[in-house]
Amino acid sequence: MSIEGNPLVTKIIYDVGERIGSIMAIMVNIFNPEKILIGSPLNSVKHILYPAIQRQIAQRSLPDYSKQVDIVATQFDNIGTLPAAALIKQALYNGELLLELMQG
Repeated sequence: MSIEGNPLVTKIIYDVGERIGSIMAIMVNIFNPEKILIGSPLNSVKHILYPAIQRQIAQRSLPDYSKQVDIVATQFDNIGTLPAAALIKQALYNGELLLELMQG
């Protein structure tokens, strides 16, 4: 059965997108990015996931910030980039990156 034919799976993916979007909205308000790159196995259902993310960003972010954000699917083809991405993620979670940005 395809995902489009299963309303429960579609709802779960949409709910995941809303949760991700809520978190992304905070990041949009802090960093004002032009583009958000998403590398995930869920990119195969981005037609369900991305609208949910975009909706939350539009609802929860500053209007001028949320208008310019483009959500783009990406894949890390080079395994060497994964450790760097993990370090950035860790710095985001523990606040080091925000402190570094605030200090200039």
